[in-house]
This record gives sequence, structure tokens and C-alpha cells, in this order.
Amino acid sequence: MTCIADANVLFPLLVQGHAAYEVAKGWWDEQPDGTVGTCLLTRLAVLRLLTNRVAMNGTPVSHDEALKAWGRLSNDPRSFHVDGEPAEHESRFVSLVSSRQATPNLWTDAWLAALAMSLDYEMTTFDRGFKSFRDLKLRLLEMPDL
Repeated sequence: MTCIADANVLFPLLVQGHAAYEVAKGWWDEQPDGTVGTCLLTRLAVLRLLTNRVAMNGTPVSHDEALKAWGRLSNDPRSFHVDGEPAEHESRFVSLVSSRQATPNLWTDAWLAALAMSLDYEMTTFDRGFKSFRDLKLRLLEMPDL
């Protein structure tokens, strides 16, 4: 099934030794060509994480290295970029955030969920918080036991 991949799935693919690398890589290796959607939001999140000292356990990569890593992922035949949001994305997004308690990840999670829903794609993530979005087709990957 075609999906939108969350940054928390894409980032470990680019960081060997990451706690979620094996699970993310196993999922990635099963995906047919042209079925893993990325978007500007996930791209920026992955680039931010690759250059973040804490996220990279004290050894962030340079901006050029981060862009090269993203290029390898985005040029892989399994991935494709969603250039714009469908017309119904905004109304879905608003409905997903309305009447909810504000949380730090609500805005981006709801935006991604609305994108997946408006395209009729699955959302692939490690984030259990996506379970709160009713009617979202969700593939929840399991973090390995550490």
C-alpha cells in the first residue's frame, strides 16, 4: 500500500546504529518502488535531526552531508515526493486539531495524518500518538526492546 512515511521512520534509515535502524530498514526493504511518500515536512524534520547534536548522539553531520543523505533516500525508486496537498487536506487538518488538547506534536502529526487521509494513503510511523486520528490507515512499526 502507498504510504506517507513519518520522519521517525526515515531518520533511522540514514543512521546506522540508531535504535530503530533494523526495524525501519526491514520495513523499507519490503516496500515496492513508488510506494513511500515523503513531503516537505518530513524532509525538513529529517534534515534537522541529522544536524542535531542530541539526535545524533553528539556527532551531527554537516549540512552538505545531511543533504546527500536525504538525496540518497529521495532518489531511491521506492520513494516519491508529494509536492502539494490535495484540496481537502486543509479541512481534514482543521478537523483533526479542532477541540483537541494542544500537545507539542499535534500540529505536525495532524498535518501528516491529514495528508495521508486526503490521499487515501497509509501513515507509517513509530509514533503511537497517530492512533488517536480516527479513520487514519495506520501502519505502526514497533520499536525494538532495548
